[in-house]
Amino acid sequence: MRAMHYRHAYHAGNFADVWKHAIVFGILDALNRKATPWSYVESHAGAGHYLLSGEAASKTEEWRDGIGRLRAASGAPELAARFLEATSRIGAGRYPGSPWLALEMARGEDQLLLCEAVPEVAQTLTRTCGKRATVQQRDGYRMDALLPPRHKRGLVLIDPPFERADEFRAVAELLERCASKFGHGVHALWYPRKNAHDADRALRRIARAFGKPVWNAVLDHGDVGGGRMHACGVAVVNPPYGLDTQWAESLAWMASQLGRGARAHHRLEWINP
Repeated sequence: MRAMHYRHAYHAGNFADVWKHAIVFGILDALNRKATPWSYVESHAGAGHYLLSGEAASKTEEWRDGIGRLRAASGAPELAARFLEATSRIGAGRYPGSPWLALEMARGEDQLLLCEAVPEVAQTLTRTCGKRATVQQRDGYRMDALLPPRHKRGLVLIDPPFERADEFRAVAELLERCASKFGHGVHALWYPRKNAHDADRALRRIARAFGKPVWNAVLDHGDVGGGRMHACGVAVVNPPYGLDTQWAESLAWMASQLGRGARAHHRLEWINP
């Protein structure tokens, strides 16, 4: 297992986090419309929740231009408002990770399988989840060993740190393995758009692996200075029916609140095989 240097606590609640989590919330909300249980599998789960006044988040304060902006805004469309209400249930001064959101939305028979490679982070995640989830200390790129999950319906979230030069190749290979084991499941990939060519090439490869179009939701906050990431995307294979249209208004509202200048934009598109 390679050494990991990334710590999500520094970036919790930033613009990319809320974009990702709104879509995860939308997928799980759609799965909850049917009574049959679902499984949730995450590759790089993190600690589960984060203290925004903690040392790490206070050092960067990235959350102020993410969840901070959204919580201070008015006029949120219904689905965005429901997402923000869900994030607030964790309590003041905190921000939930995707495992916490999944726990909040899970019902009695729903299953959570969470991978986290860093030992101390995995221990924190285990304490957060208790007996309601199975936490495995393992390389997230080996999470396909957990597929297929117990239930026929479910969401696989792949959310790597993108520290590696070959990360897009690695995520495409992982999703190719996922396609062979759980091809009918919903799969979501968060990724940074630092190199649009590499990103789009990986998405087309993923679409070919599943043999169907991939829904891609891209957000660019428009502030390209400082060398920091300013654009990200969430690509979804087998999205629940209507997710792309039902969430269009709420994602447009979020993009308008998270934008930082004239270059800010978002787009919702389908990537064909």
